Amino acid sequence: MKVLHLTLSYHNGGRREAIAALAHGLQELGVRSHLGCLDEFGSGPDERALFDGNLCLARRSLFDLVARRRLASYCRQHAIDVVHTHDAASEAMAALAMPWGPPAMLMTFHRTRDIETARFRDRMRNALVSLRVGAVVAASEERRQHYIDRNYFSAGKVSCVPLGIDLDRFRPDPAARARSRRLAGVDEGTLLVGVVGHFGPEKGVDLAIGAFQTFLRRNPARDARLLVLGRGNARQESGIRSLIAPEFSDRIGVLGFQTDLEHWFPAFDVLLHGARNEAFGLVLAEAQACGVPVAAARVGGIPEVVIDQRTGCLAPVASVEALTEVLEDVVANEDRRLELASQAVVHARQQFSQRRYAQDYLQIYLRL
Repeated sequence: MKVLHLTLSYHNGGRREAIAALAHGLQELGVRSHLGCLDEFGSGPDERALFDGNLCLARRSLFDLVARRRLASYCRQHAIDVVHTHDAASEAMAALAMPWGPPAMLMTFHRTRDIETARFRDRMRNALVSLRVGAVVAASEERRQHYIDRNYFSAGKVSCVPLGIDLDRFRPDPAARARSRRLAGVDEGTLLVGVVGHFGPEKGVDLAIGAFQTFLRRNPARDARLLVLGRGNARQESGIRSLIAPEFSDRIGVLGFQTDLEHWFPAFDVLLHGARNEAFGLVLAEAQACGVPVAAARVGGIPEVVIDQRTGCLAPVASVEALTEVLEDVVANEDRRLELASQAVVHARQQFSQRRYAQDYLQIYLRL
């Protein structure tokens, strides 16, 4: 079987990680994956080496006839069996390019924000495309229900497949822990809290920084540091840095986007995730697989990824005060934190394996 993964671009981020993990898992099952991007690759050839073929449409608009013909021609030439789109724009482009099958088509609904379902025109587009697309898959039950509620779409076509991760890459690693903590300038006696995510408002990095500073004010004798791994545009970067109080400037580091999270997660004692909304939270699964308990809010798909009081602690709302309380809950007792860490690893290995992820999607491909 040959699958074309079609998306806007292959830039660094959660969607790229999800596509790569799926392609790796499918490869182990004998399925060959190709990559198509609507606008630009956003990555180098070495970063796309796992795919058997690459296609960039460089589209000018949704109705770009040249781009549509190029997509249809690629699918014919490479005998693509399934076009797996990863956003609504790619879904619409594929349906317009090949209004009847083969190949089979499906779309994974990755969005945390409601961009793809917000307006009446978006919902009408999704309804028309549904006549061609055999399935829509969400990573969490919360997103699956959202898609059903907001669209004129057959509920029977919408299913849930939780994301998977490379458990050989994301695992407890004492050597990586020691190395990364040395780079951060902390020893084992320091509580190291991690924040991972882009600086858009939905990821709540501002809330996490506020919660950590409130934690320090409540626990002035606690030896603790915060590392923020992420980036945003110039305005967002400036805004995030302006939140750091002068008295805590030596205890909060903003390191920018990091491609080697498997080296940083083991260094953390807890992951503080301030998301105001979250479709799934891939970093939460990755952190837990590395033995890092999570402090976050009970929003979006997060309760499906983090088990409250077992692999982390979840606040009722995403606010500075509520996140401070769950951070204190996770780290109040070292034995409890270590128990949460141990259970997080077991949970991640049972629920988020790359192989399970690929097998679930392969069953959908075969059905379509």
